[in-house]
Amino acid sequence: MTRQFAAFLGVAAVLALSACSGATAAVQVEQAPPDEQTLEIWQRKSPGGPSDKIGQELVAAFTEETGIPATMTSISDEFEVKLQQRAVQRNLPDVVINDTAQLGNLQSQGLLRQIDRDDIDGADDVNERAWDGARAYDGDYYGVPVTAHTVALFNRKDWRENLGLDVPDDWDSLVSMWQGFAEDDPTGTGKNVAGLALPGTTQRGYISWNTSTFFWSGGGEYFEETPDGYRSAVATTGSVRAATWIRNLACQADVLQPGASSYDTGTTKDLFKSGGAGSFLVAPYELPSLKEALGSDLEVIKPPPGPAGLVTLAEGNNAYLMAGSPNQSAQEKFAEYLISAQGQEMGMAGDRDGNLVRLPVNSTVDMADTREDSDWAMFQQLFDDNGRYVPAVPNWNPFLNESAKTLNALISDCSLDVRSEMEALDDVFTAELGRQEVLAP
Repeated sequence: MTRQFAAFLGVAAVLALSACSGATAAVQVEQAPPDEQTLEIWQRKSPGGPSDKIGQELVAAFTEETGIPATMTSISDEFEVKLQQRAVQRNLPDVVINDTAQLGNLQSQGLLRQIDRDDIDGADDVNERAWDGARAYDGDYYGVPVTAHTVALFNRKDWRENLGLDVPDDWDSLVSMWQGFAEDDPTGTGKNVAGLALPGTTQRGYISWNTSTFFWSGGGEYFEETPDGYRSAVATTGSVRAATWIRNLACQADVLQPGASSYDTGTTKDLFKSGGAGSFLVAPYELPSLKEALGSDLEVIKPPPGPAGLVTLAEGNNAYLMAGSPNQSAQEKFAEYLISAQGQEMGMAGDRDGNLVRLPVNSTVDMADTREDSDWAMFQQLFDDNGRYVPAVPNWNPFLNESAKTLNALISDCSLDVRSEMEALDDVFTAELGRQEVLAP
């Protein structure tokens, strides 16, 4: 666990205790009259960037529509640190738009209002799978879905065709394509390139996040869910096999970029964008910028199925209505605006870079009415047919970070025994399930 994240949990606990509990914090705060309520909204985006601009447009439209004054603040650096500072002050923003995977650690510290779907106008129009990303371990909802996405393989079509290769349809042909990229000079320049650009750092659990599609498709599981709780499943035969396949991308096939274990998502994207690797598994928010950079040399394809079929990581963002706000009716109005057809279409922003809504969560919205790029439809199909959210344990972050440490070690040191490392991870998972009081007997 990083010091930054540990500090956030500690401060959040202070906030929760000082308010008795997250649930009571929301009801104890005196509410401003409805016509005097305002909103402070945060999102994890780069200030001044494309997503910030779209966010400002959306919030301005909300204010014009409802008359509720609202401000949007985009923060990319030290988002958790700044949120914890506001938690210490017991002055959280009213709404935070953040990853679905953050629900557990925010909810477990009492920072979120519980959501009653029946109180949110338009909730019935929201895709049920998207609601899965807003539901905590206790079965209740603590966010309103804003956007969803999954991942696909961004691939150098020109390199593949230069080597006379078909689109891969299984893992053997996928690895063969990556080996061709790395070994057979697909650029015709003699330049050394990688087969797959992988964000392999432990930072924010990136390597675990970025290989979860392969882990699941290879037969791996993080947990076994029972009626009485969870058991760790990372040392099962399927999980060890899947982890071995991921490790062998570095240690046997040798298709990853040199130093992959230190790459984050930004540096990995830059590598792929600049022609340093032939494939990049990522979500559709990168469609506009990568298509602008690579044009017709880029193709976006479904990841081939592994031994367990095809399972792709499903994610998205929720609007979290923060506890302790004196503006609860305004919070709900903003959430309702975000999931409305108007709000979804504004957030989709056509084919512009920086879209806030990748795949619409409102089932009445047709992407074809807003976007011309047909690759978005493929992502929608992948999400509908193959997407899976991370397990709804009370706090996913410790599991994400610990699995990232193990996978990072495996691609960094090829002498390590995969089963032994996964068995050690299994012990860590079991202990953490116990700490979170969800370990099955």
